[in-house]
Amino acid sequence: MSLSAIIIMLVAITMIWGIATLALIHTMRQESRKLELLQVQGGFEPFSPTAQQDIEGWLARHPSGESAHEMRELLEFQHRSLRDNPRRFYHWPNPDIASKN
Repeated sequence: MSLSAIIIMLVAITMIWGIATLALIHTMRQESRKLELLQVQGGFEPFSPTAQQDIEGWLARHPSGESAHEMRELLEFQHRSLRDNPRRFYHWPNPDIASKN
């Protein structure tokens, strides 16, 4: 095996480990933040703004679908959580979405 191939393999292995380490650090910081919110206020919103909009869109398209009742319960849980917990885990760019009931 040539020296350049060995160098490329070592660089690739180093990059993979570096990216994996960064991903792990990012994930651990998120989990630490979630744990802090749970300890301080007892909960946080279960869905991101995008997920909430997806659920609302699904309900608009399938108001009497098989899973509509379950989706409404999940959306109600999200609204209750947003109402009861002042600190948020996800970034809500539009405050109206976060406070919508």
